[in-house]
Amino acid sequence: MTTDGAPRRPLRATIIGAGLMGRWHAHALTHAGHKVVAVVDSSVDRAATIARAHPGASAFARLADSPVADVVHVCTPLGTHVPLALEAIARGSHVIVEKPLAADPDETQRVLERATSAGVLVVPVHQFPFQRGVIDAQHAMPSIGAVLHVDFTACTAGAAGKSDDEQDRVALEVLPHPMSLLARLVSSEISVIKWHVAHTRAGELRANGALGGASVSVVISTHGRPTTNQMRIIGEQGTIAIDLYHGFSVTTHGRATRTGKVAQPFVNATAQLAAAAGNLVTRAAAREPAYPGLRELVREFYDAVIAGGGAPITNAETLAVATAVANVQRLMDHA
Repeated sequence: MTTDGAPRRPLRATIIGAGLMGRWHAHALTHAGHKVVAVVDSSVDRAATIARAHPGASAFARLADSPVADVVHVCTPLGTHVPLALEAIARGSHVIVEKPLAADPDETQRVLERATSAGVLVVPVHQFPFQRGVIDAQHAMPSIGAVLHVDFTACTAGAAGKSDDEQDRVALEVLPHPMSLLARLVSSEISVIKWHVAHTRAGELRANGALGGASVSVVISTHGRPTTNQMRIIGEQGTIAIDLYHGFSVTTHGRATRTGKVAQPFVNATAQLAAAAGNLVTRAAAREPAYPGLRELVREFYDAVIAGGGAPITNAETLAVATAVANVQRLMDHA
C-alpha cells in the first residue's frame, strides 16, 4: 500500500545476466511483490529460459532493445558492470549491481555520481549485512562491550579447477563481504585501515589490520575445506559468532570462573544448536533456500525506490568498501 492507502503498483524489473545470480535476483524481487518484465543476455535462448518462468517477461540480447524498467539488476561479469550500470542510469532506472560494483574506487565513484545526478539509486549486492543473523549481531553489539578482535574466514569452492589468476579473482570477489560487515558492525572508517597482507599461493589471502581499538583478520581461501563463511567478534564482555552461509548468529557471555570454563563447551554447543535449528525452520517457512540476506536487501531497495528515500546501502558505505578492497588488492599484487 502507498502512504495514502492506495494499492502499491509492483515495480517493473529487468534482469541482465541469465546465469545463477540472475535467477536468484528474479526470485528475490518477485518474492517482494514486483515483476520481471525483461531478461537480457547475450544468449537470447538462455534469457528466454528465465523469462518463461515469469509471465509477461520477454528475452532480449541487449538492454537497449528492452523496455525501460523501474529497476535493473546487473548480474554479469565484473568487466561489464560499469557500462551496463551507466546505460541503465541513463535510461532512468534504479540499479542493483552484483559485487563488486566496479573494478576500483574511481569507477565506483563515477557510477555513484552519475546515479546521484540522474536522481536514481544504485547499490552493490552486499547482502550479508541484511541477514537476520547479522542484524541480530548488530543488536547484540552493545552487550559485548568494547570490541577487541574481529576475525572473518571464508573457504570457498568457487575456484575449483580454475587458473591461478582466476583463483585470485575469486578470492578478491569475496573480499567485499568482510569489508561491508566491518563497515556495518564495527566502524565506517574501513577505508583508512593499514593492512598487512600475505598471499601465500593463488587463491589464498590473509589480511591483518586495526580498526579503532580492535585487531582485524580476514582469511579467504579457495583451497581450504570444508567450505565455510563465518565471522567472530570478540569483546570485553562477550563474543558474537556469525554463520554467514546459513544466516544466524550466537552471542555468548560469561565471567572467567572455574565453573564457567567447564560448562562453556556445552553452553556454546547448546546455543549453536538452538540458533541453527531456529534458523532452519525460519528459512524453510520463508522458502529461502540460498543466499540469505539477498531477499531483504532487494526488498529494502525496492521499498526505497517507492518511498523516494535513501538506498539501504549509502554511497559513502559503498565507496568505503570499494576503497578498502582496493587497498588490500594493491598489497596482494605485491605480496
